[in-house]
Amino acid sequence: MIANEQGSMLPGLNDRRTRPATVHAQEARRFRTIVVRQGSTWQSLAFLCLCLLLLGVVLLGHQALLRLDARNHEASATLAGVERKIQQLESGIAFDSARRHLLLGMRNHILKTNPRVSLGDAYHYARLALEACEKYPAVDPLLLLAIGVVESGYDPLARSPADARGLYQIWPATGRLLARSLGWDYDDSTLYDPEKNTEAAALYLDILFSTYRDPQMVLAEYNGGPLNAGFFRAGAGALAAETRNYVPRVLELHGRLKAEFERGMETRLEPDPGEGPREGRKLGGRRPGSAG
Repeated sequence: MIANEQGSMLPGLNDRRTRPATVHAQEARRFRTIVVRQGSTWQSLAFLCLCLLLLGVVLLGHQALLRLDARNHEASATLAGVERKIQQLESGIAFDSARRHLLLGMRNHILKTNPRVSLGDAYHYARLALEACEKYPAVDPLLLLAIGVVESGYDPLARSPADARGLYQIWPATGRLLARSLGWDYDDSTLYDPEKNTEAAALYLDILFSTYRDPQMVLAEYNGGPLNAGFFRAGAGALAAETRNYVPRVLELHGRLKAEFERGMETRLEPDPGEGPREGRKLGGRRPGSAG
């Protein structure tokens, strides 16, 4: 029994001796596991903070790019506005230059047509024609110039055998209708007023162009009335001889004027002979320096 008890006690001793080692090993493993878990948590937090930091940097960079893009758009819009203003200024300068060129060229043609007209009056007639055509854009100022040259030779007091009057030879019956449309009081002097005669002629041509859209028909009615325009369209023999010659004559002069202005005419400013004293232009006196 003693042997058995001793035998049975030995395993108990053995168990007692090995227990502390197992407990220490388990505790050591638990401690290492805790350390590892604590280390991975800090790394995760550090990685998360780094990601948030990078995200913040990216967002800040994106906002900076958006601000730069907005500034670029504003700068582009400002430059575009400046370019538009420069183009408008250049177009205005070019328009004024072309208008002045046209005005002076028309003045020179009026002077050639009627040498008795002073330089100031010729400029006035040209300006009236140009302004009337700007008011009624369907009318070409060079066509109105050609009509004035052929109709009256730019004599504001001209009167035809058919009783057409003024610069652009308007009949009194037509003049009354046009004056009523323009809100004027009509009398016998109305058509001899260069300003009123010019605007009435431009209005009449504007009405005719809206009716026919054919310069030949417009000129035929302007010269001889609607019945004459019908004869012109039909090629009838009843067409007035004056109208038969008038239409091609005005169109030929108009084409020549357009060609001259497209080539570029010399529009040198000349002093008005009627403004101030000028040698050799005195009435009833001798030319300075002349003998006899």
